[in-house]
Amino acid sequence: MKRKTYTTLAAIHLGSEMLRLRIVEYRSLNRVKTIEQCDYPIRLGEEAFKNKSIPFPMVEEICQVLQGFKELMQDYGVDVYTAQATTAVREASNKIFLLDQIKLRTDMDVTVAEMPMEIYTKYVAIRKTLRDSRISSEKGMMLLDISSGGLGVSLVQDEKICFQENFHIGIIRIKESFNNYQRSSLHFNKALMQFLSSTIGPVRKALEGQDVKYLVLSGTETELLLKVMGISNKNNLQRVTTEEFRQFFDKVRKLNLTQLLKTYHLTETEAELVLPMVLLYEKLLDLAPSAKEIIITKDTFLEGMILLHIIREKDETYTRMLEEEKMSLIHHVGEDYEYDYKHVTQVEKLALIIFDRIGKKFGLDDHCRLLLRAAAILHDIGKYVSMRSHSLYSYQLIMGTDLLGFTEEDKLIIAMASYYHAHNVMERDDKRVPALKNELVPVVAKLSAIIRLADALDRSYLQKIQRCKVNLHNRELTIQVVSKADLDLEEWTFASKVQMMEEVYGFKVRLERVESL
Repeated sequence: MKRKTYTTLAAIHLGSEMLRLRIVEYRSLNRVKTIEQCDYPIRLGEEAFKNKSIPFPMVEEICQVLQGFKELMQDYGVDVYTAQATTAVREASNKIFLLDQIKLRTDMDVTVAEMPMEIYTKYVAIRKTLRDSRISSEKGMMLLDISSGGLGVSLVQDEKICFQENFHIGIIRIKESFNNYQRSSLHFNKALMQFLSSTIGPVRKALEGQDVKYLVLSGTETELLLKVMGISNKNNLQRVTTEEFRQFFDKVRKLNLTQLLKTYHLTETEAELVLPMVLLYEKLLDLAPSAKEIIITKDTFLEGMILLHIIREKDETYTRMLEEEKMSLIHHVGEDYEYDYKHVTQVEKLALIIFDRIGKKFGLDDHCRLLLRAAAILHDIGKYVSMRSHSLYSYQLIMGTDLLGFTEEDKLIIAMASYYHAHNVMERDDKRVPALKNELVPVVAKLSAIIRLADALDRSYLQKIQRCKVNLHNRELTIQVVSKADLDLEEWTFASKVQMMEEVYGFKVRLERVESL
């Protein structure tokens, strides 16, 4: 029997307007073939944003559709599947019961993507499309991803994420924020513009002076945008000038609902979305006045789901590139709070040397390594608020920040590891920091113990240690360091910080100064 050389993957997305299934066969990142695709329209977003819950008849409908998807998956011999829900399910008050019904009736596990992960999943697909089209971020590109319930704004320059912010102002959410009477008012345009200005105003200030060549638009309504602009949407990527965009906006803004229906041959549902969409895009264009070209991509959350699965399994180089992009955003957060770049990069370097010697032996994987890097970079940002209680404020600042590509649990681990680098993980000495869930205690303790030692080795903030090597033998960890400077402060601090490492990992820790390595 001939051995199967490809994997069959099914990806399912429970979106605000559509249930989507895509079945693909893949051998590598560049060898992917779609063999089945099903789209089922469903108005989850309107229900979730208006009524805050998904009614039972719709739950019934979702389960029936997913059961049909499951039968298709069985017909195609799917090897692995991933099913995720986004904004509408995430914000529904009865999401737990919906997911439970899906599990009971279809035996399918559906995870709910938090907004930073939702935006990031699409970001991965968009960035690959741009790279494949040889569109460089060297001169700056702003990615504006607009979904039914959210907006992600990301600034990329020289392959680094220099800014990222997410907002709860998607097209359908905007529409449902105003009732029919308000939307028909002569003053609606003005009120909506003020609403949008107040929401995204802080972003304009943060991005002031940034040089942006490209505005990259994506999201569920881009197909509608292309339709009313009269642009063919056969290609995955379309390019128009900023001036063409503004001329189109000036024309549409003068039309009422009836005129929109007739002029662009729209359904009533489409026409109701056009004005909020146009006004939102116009406001977003003001964020990057220097942009000369608009790029519109058709990349969706579903494409991102498939790409991320394949990248993680098949392409280590691409995985590392994505990790470095995420770390560039972590550094941006640190810059916002005036971190000491030299100190945190020294702590990160020393922490990784320790991690790479002991991590896998003690149950820590590559994802934990990424969380360690983030915590090492952000562990001191609380000093921006207070030197005296900096670890507490580091925790609070991290928890209050969207970290693109990290889940809420990831963010909690990063924040807790940053806090506990200065505290004993088994002691609750500040009630403003919540108790750790039992299942997170081991990973937080292991990461914070490493950062604790790495931070001690640069206690003077002078980067005295030039080289470092770690050995583990007979339950004793020896950290050898080379330095031409006086290390008394580092040695004294190290000696006071080893107890947590020894308790968590169960070995003795010793610092040894050597002439060379």
